[in-house]
Amino acid sequence: MFCIVMAMAETPEDRTKLEKLFNLYEKMMYRIAYGILNHHHDSEDAVITAWERVAANLDKILEIDCPQTKSFIVIIVERVAIDIYRRNSRIRNNEMSADKLEESPVILTKDQALEDVEMADVFRRLPKKYSEVMSYHYMNGMTMEEIAKLTDISVEAVKKRIQRGRAIIAKEMGIDE
Repeated sequence: MFCIVMAMAETPEDRTKLEKLFNLYEKMMYRIAYGILNHHHDSEDAVITAWERVAANLDKILEIDCPQTKSFIVIIVERVAIDIYRRNSRIRNNEMSADKLEESPVILTKDQALEDVEMADVFRRLPKKYSEVMSYHYMNGMTMEEIAKLTDISVEAVKKRIQRGRAIIAKEMGIDE
C-alpha cells in the first residue's frame, strides 16, 4: 500500500509529507475503516481511497503530527468507509429484492400455466423493452447486473422491466399476482 500512496505524490516535498503521514496514521486509518466495514478488503479499499483524498488535499495539511491533521484524516477515512458501507448495503438490498422478485407467482406457476406455450412466444408478445430483459434473464440465465451492463440501463430499471413484464403476462393469462 505504501507504494500506491507514494505514487500519489507529485513533488519530492509531497512525497516526504505523504511518507510521514503514512507512517503516523496508516494503522489508525485501517482500524477506523475496519470498525465501520468489518471486512478486510473493503477496509483496505477505504484506506487507499482515503489516501487519494489526502494526497489531493495535501496543501491543507500544515503540520504532520497535530490534532487538526489527525481529525482531518479521521474524517476522510470515516466518510470513505461509510460510503463503501452504504454502497454494499444497497447491493445487498438489491440482491434480496431480486430474490423476492424470483419468487413471483407468475414464474412459480409458469409450468402449469404455460404447458403448451413456449416462453419465447410469450416474450414476443410483450413490448420490446420488457421482452428483451426477460429473455436475457429467463432464457439466457443472465443476472440483472449483466443485463444492465449489456443494455446500458440501471439494475433497478432491469428489475422494474422484469416486474412489469411478468405483470403483463400474468394479466394475459388471468393469474392474480
